[in-house]
Amino acid sequence: MKVIHVITLFLVILGGLHFALTGFGISLLPAIFGTMNLTVLYIVMGVSTIYHVLPVLRTHLNAIK
Repeated sequence: MKVIHVITLFLVILGGLHFALTGFGISLLPAIFGTMNLTVLYIVMGVSTIYHVLPVLRTHLNAIK
């Protein structure tokens, strides 16, 4: 696997855990990263998710044709 793929996959999993735990009132990212500007981290997680979703969408759209 490419290094970028592993890093972005980790960020996608971390983002999913964060949003799942937020439903229970637990903020995972501030606990891990402290007072860092989380906006940048959220943007990087969003881009990582797009990086992983686009190939899946392409595959499904090609299968529909």
